[in-house]
Amino acid sequence: MIPLVFAFFFISSTCYASEAPDYWGYTLRSLGSLILVLGVIVLFFYIIKKISRGGGVSSSRIKIKNRLYLDNKRYLAVIEVDGREFLIGASDSINILMELKNDDKED
Repeated sequence: MIPLVFAFFFISSTCYASEAPDYWGYTLRSLGSLILVLGVIVLFFYIIKKISRGGGVSSSRIKIKNRLYLDNKRYLAVIEVDGREFLIGASDSINILMELKNDDKED
């Protein structure tokens, strides 16, 4: 990408001073600008993705196993906390509805 940026800046500026329009020069400048803008956009989303992960640190103590939406604001979820499963209801507040029995323990 860096060679394309240099090519973009070092294209002859005679396309602006010549009598006949230099469509090849306009095309190269347009493509260089497009590649530069797309590169900045991709770099921006890559940085946002890295930041949103929280530096790669994840908690393995709490896992959301399943979620069932009842409407736009309410849902039921099965979560696992330290090997124990709970059914929770979430709306404006979060309530533990019951602890689920885990019969298929892995030995």
